Formats: sequence, structure tokens, C-alpha cells
Amino acid sequence: MTNIQISRRFIMYYFFYKRLLLYGLKNYLLFKASDKLKLNSKKALFGIIISAAVVVSIVLAIFFNPFKSNVQVFSDSLSALVSKSQELTRKYQEEVGKWNMKKHDNLTMVTITDRYLSQFEELENEARNLSVPNGHDNIKNSFIRSLESEAASYEHFKNYLITGNRTEDQLSNDNLSLAYQYEKDYADFLLKNH
Repeated sequence: MTNIQISRRFIMYYFFYKRLLLYGLKNYLLFKASDKLKLNSKKALFGIIISAAVVVSIVLAIFFNPFKSNVQVFSDSLSALVSKSQELTRKYQEEVGKWNMKKHDNLTMVTITDRYLSQFEELENEARNLSVPNGHDNIKNSFIRSLESEAASYEHFKNYLITGNRTEDQLSNDNLSLAYQYEKDYADFLLKNH
């Protein structure tokens, strides 16, 4: 073999091995990079899962807290009943407003009042069935008395509509004032516990 042949062979092997080395190095680096990508994507996926779990936990803790105290459960239940009561009162007062504007006659207003009285009775029954933590019976009782007083007010108003007796109208106003006095007791409790 001549020097030229050796040089050619050397150059050929040199480039062959160089290519092989570069190809192998390139694949090795890609392999390592993909490993890093896989590792990074695994870390990212793990981070996303952890973040989602934290968000779900917070939402559940806020809205569906299984560790609520009896007072919190009572407060939530009472608040729901108070909302129903307020809605019922608002709707009935709208009907009274229509009566004041002569859109309803007395007989129509008596019928409407009877319908609302039965709804107040249902609400009273719900309130009576409310579970109360120790030391909070007075709150439940003030809510029930408020409902009873409001219903009595509407009953006296109905009697006034039928008879025209001004004493019934005054009793209606007195009972409504009494209902608002009882409302202050449970309203303070709800403000402190919500």
C-alpha cells in the first residue's frame, strides 16, 4: 500500500468514524434532551395535577366543608329559611301594594292573604324542625316568633279587609312591628356567623 492509499483509507475511516461519532453524539444528545423533556414534562404534569388537586380542595373546603361546626350548619340552615321568609314577605307586600293602588279589591286580597298564610305556616314548620346546637334555642325561637307575628299580622289584616274594623288594622301593624323586633335577634346572630 502506498502512502496515498493509506492516506485515502485513513481519511475515509476518519470521516466514517467522525460521522459515526457525530451521529452517535447527536443521538445521545437527543436522547438526553428527550429524557430531560420527558422528565420536565413529567414534572410539569405532576405540577399540574398537584395544582388541580389544591384548587379542588380549596373549592370543596369553601363550599362543602365536611368539618363545619354545628353552629355553622345551623347558621347556614337558618340563613336559607330567612331568605325564604324575606322572599315570601316581599311578594306579599307587592300584593298589598296592588291593593293600595286599587288593583285588588278586598275579597281578592283576602284570597291572596289566605294563600300566603298557608305558605308562612309551612315555613314555620320547617323552622320548628331545624336542628339547633346547644345554647342557640333562643335564635331559632326568635325566628319562629317572628314568622308567627308576621302571620298574625296578615291574619288581622285579613280580618280588617272583611270587617273594616280599625282595631284589626292596628293589631296587624302591632304584630308586624313585633315580627321586626324578633328579627333583630336572629339577624345579629347571622351577621356574626356568616
